[in-house]
Amino acid sequence: MMKQLKAGLVGIALFAASGVADAAIDLHFTPRSQTVEAIEIGLNISGLGGAALATYDFNIQFDPTRLAFAGVVFGDPVLGDELDVFDLGGNSTAADVLGPGVLNLFESSLDDAADLQALQADSFTLAIIRFNVLSSGSSQLDLLINGLADAGGNALSANAAPLNINTVAAVPLPGMVWPMVGGVWVVLRRRKV
Repeated sequence: MMKQLKAGLVGIALFAASGVADAAIDLHFTPRSQTVEAIEIGLNISGLGGAALATYDFNIQFDPTRLAFAGVVFGDPVLGDELDVFDLGGNSTAADVLGPGVLNLFESSLDDAADLQALQADSFTLAIIRFNVLSSGSSQLDLLINGLADAGGNALSANAAPLNINTVAAVPLPGMVWPMVGGVWVVLRRRKV
């Protein structure tokens, strides 16, 4: 009986320790560029340590009155797609709007576990997400992790941080501005003659 209790306690301790090791993985958003029409956000992962990421499935929540999903590019702009280390282009990827303000991102690597383990960086950009700016104001991006797995198919846990962004929409010019500019130009031209 005592032997079983000790084995159970050791199993619980090992399970808890594995969760602490996984907790070092961070998922975070990074603003990359912003104009009055659009904003690009990088979705990054860091702290993989000895793990190699092979699959992820996330829901990204955003304010649909301020932002509209415009597109996504999977992979790191410098390193390439780190879930496709040989850049063969066969990975399964998806970016779907599930409803107002909910974007699902999914990628699964077809690379061999040993190749991912040997060649994948510890920190990289998973995807660059582009949103069109609909209106000015503050909007928060929240990341919900549906699934995160290493090259062996084992589940990974990670910390996810939200991002607050301030959007500035373009101010439309009144309809009479351009005829006024044309009128001023005509007056100035007549003065020269």
